[in-house]
Amino acid sequence: MSMISCDMRYGRSDEQKRALSAGLMRVIGEATGEPPDNIFFVIREGRGINFVEHGQHLPEFVEGNANDKELIARLK
Repeated sequence: MSMISCDMRYGRSDEQKRALSAGLMRVIGEATGEPPDNIFFVIREGRGINFVEHGQHLPEFVEGNANDKELIARLK
């Protein structure tokens, strides 16, 4: 069984997490041929301060951020 973990900032709704996991499961299955029944997917959430990108701590997640919308749209 394959295991995939996703770390992200707190703030997404359950609906958003369901959409993200469904999209990731789909593209991972397409890329690897692995059936969804053989993929274990875990979402871990944390505060923005716990994530550092380009040497900068991220802010807390705010609904409507253009970067987050683009990511979710690509997974649909």
